[in-house]
Amino acid sequence: MAVLFEREDAQFLPTELCASPWGPFTIHGGASIGLLAWAIERQVPEGMLVTRLTADLFRPVPREPLQVAARLVRQSRRLRLLEASLYRDGEEIGRASALALATAEVVIPAAARIPAGPPPALREAWSRPPVVGVHRIPNRENREFPPGLHTRVPLKPALLEMGSGRGTTWVRLPAELIAGEATSPFVRVATLADFSNGFAQLYLDSGTGFINADLTLNLHRLPDGDWLGIDAITRAQPNGIAIAEAELYDEAGLIGRVSQSNLTMATFGG
Repeated sequence: MAVLFEREDAQFLPTELCASPWGPFTIHGGASIGLLAWAIERQVPEGMLVTRLTADLFRPVPREPLQVAARLVRQSRRLRLLEASLYRDGEEIGRASALALATAEVVIPAAARIPAGPPPALREAWSRPPVVGVHRIPNRENREFPPGLHTRVPLKPALLEMGSGRGTTWVRLPAELIAGEATSPFVRVATLADFSNGFAQLYLDSGTGFINADLTLNLHRLPDGDWLGIDAITRAQPNGIAIAEAELYDEAGLIGRVSQSNLTMATFGG
């Protein structure tokens, strides 16, 4: 089974599958966020759901041995606040905070119920055969992508043209996060959620796109099954700042949302 990280004691070694579309020496944001989510989930007891995960990636994460640590900030009977940090040689290069809430069986009034099933475009794409990798998707600038996680993910595109600022597709994680461990639904959705900016990537010209410096994931339930539907859009301003936003689905319907703060970035040139 393919993996994103090999584990050696307290170190996590990124495999080639972790590579980023922004260059050959850094790892994909989804892999970094997945590792932070993994550390946080280990602090969450049964009967609670991580309803918010916010990750800040304030330094490029290299394809080098990494360390991750989580801590409990506050706990009560019905909630937990947690933090996790990602390190390279003892230097903090990324951080996440999370809120976990206790779940309970309740009856929801009809007016507040979430519609069943994904939107029509995703519903129609569900039965299509998958393609593998974003390099198989139409590309406004004929951009080349270095190999990495983005070229290995299976996709069932509904509306997807790289660089257009809009993207709707099913996606599946093609590997376990950590060798020897089954990847939980929470860690899987946290890892894949970072693709929201990629699927809604907006190219300004042949050499400029938008890279996200953070991610906020809100969930009201965990996904059922391996495929995650992402319906994403990027909106930008002339000051060079953009926000990518996405709704997340499984086959039964809406499970949560993503927002990402973006700034302009030179794209990989081969």
